[in-house]
Formats: sequence, structure tokens, C-alpha cells
Amino acid sequence: MPMPFVKLHGLGNDFVVADAAALPGLDPDRVRALCDRHTGIGADGVLLHTRDPDGRPRMTVHNADGSVPEMCGNGLRCFAKWLGDADPGLGDRVAVWTGAGLLDCALHRGADGLVAEVTVAMGTATWQPAQVPVLADAPLLATPFEVGGVVLALSALATGNPHAVTFDALPQGEVRRLGPLLSTDRRFPAGVNAEFARVVATADGPMVHVDVFERGCGWTQACGTGATATVLAGVRLGLLPAGRAIPTRLPGGWLRIAVGEDGAATMRGPAVRVFAGTV
Repeated sequence: MPMPFVKLHGLGNDFVVADAAALPGLDPDRVRALCDRHTGIGADGVLLHTRDPDGRPRMTVHNADGSVPEMCGNGLRCFAKWLGDADPGLGDRVAVWTGAGLLDCALHRGADGLVAEVTVAMGTATWQPAQVPVLADAPLLATPFEVGGVVLALSALATGNPHAVTFDALPQGEVRRLGPLLSTDRRFPAGVNAEFARVVATADGPMVHVDVFERGCGWTQACGTGATATVLAGVRLGLLPAGRAIPTRLPGGWLRIAVGEDGAATMRGPAVRVFAGTV
């Protein structure tokens, strides 16, 4: 049975988006087949659309390896664009159920009426070890954490899914070596997205550069929840200011992450339709 889909990307983090009714019985093997870049459509994940009893949209994320994370920031921007482009009557806002709860998305439309950018209300972070989760007696806030023979100043938090952030200055070769080791460290029982960040001072204020090794995907062009976690950690550690949008560069491009005085974060960035088809 042919399955209609749309492929979208957010800063190069790409997704197959489909209605769940068109893809019954989705299992990890089928996800891996769809995401395979040689024999399938090619993507970092599959985003399935369903609706709750009140008719509100729900996004379920399936990573390229078949695992199911709680949330995906770039995926949510793409999903919101998919919804907004299909139904102009949605106007400029849509709320989407995710594994991290109901998240509000502001749709920024271009002159053609299509969604060009999306701002997601990401909410506040969880720092308590049991809720990240991480096996620790107290929250990790630039706490010494040994991995691969290197002691990192590591912060652990959850922004819908678990993240481990370091602002340590490391050679790129070490970053590449440590990313997969940190992501699969046994002290993170659910695995963790590993962020290696650097604050850069500019005349207009600080910006952040970050590389992310993502659970289920590996090194990624962009990770919206990872960028959000990085800025939240930077604000908590006093490295970044609250109350202003922080330009955040990932390999695929730029996001703007703002943390309010109440600790709640927003993420704004592009979402792009690549093509549609059936498979």
C-alpha cells in the first residue's frame, strides 16, 4: 500500500512526516528502512501524526535507528510547518502534543503564506538527577565527570529528553571521540544527547557554537532540544544572559534561543519542505 509522505528539514536535520493512518504497524525495522539514505527515503527520523480525543495534533518521533525519543525540537518545527502549510486556517499558532507534553508553536509565514520559521515554547528544564535521568547524588552543574579518560565539567538536564552539556575547550578530535562515549555512558540509563559548546563574545553580545551527538542519530546537523539545553545550562552557570535571544550555531545553521527570567525557554528557527511523494 503506497504511503504518502512529506520530507522536511530544520537546519539539515531531516524528517519523513506522515499521517499514522497511512503507516500502520510501524516497527523499528521499517523505520530504519525508510530512513536509510541509500535504499530508502533518507532521514534522521520519522514523525508520525495522530490526534488526541479533542482533535489536537500529536507528534510521535521515531529516530533513524528505530528508537523513540521523548521529543525533537527540529522535528517539532518541521511538524508544525507541515500542519500549518496543509491548513492555512490554523493562522499563526498551533499546539502539538509530544512526549514532553503539549507545546505551543508560533508559525511565522512568508509572503507566499507558507510557514518559513517556527518559534516553540520549550518550557523549563529539569535538573533533578532522577528526572534527567542520570545516576548522581546531586544535580550536575559543571560537575567533574570522567569519560574516556577525560574529566569534563558537565551539566545534566532534561528539556523533554536528556542532555549532557560541557563548555570545556576541547580539540575537535577529542569532541568526536568523546561524543559517542558520553552518549552511551552507563550513568545515563536512558542514554543522553551530548553537547559540546563554546561561548563566543561579539560586539552584539554572546553567541554559542555547539556540536551535538544525538541518541539514535549520532552526530547531527542540528538538534533543537540540544541547542535549548545548551543555552539553559549557559544561563544557569552564568555564562549567558537571560532575557535575550542567544544566536546558537549548529553545523546546519542558526537557531535563536531565549531564556526568560522564569527559566522558560523559546526556540526559533527555520523549517523547510524538501519534497513530497509516496513510498
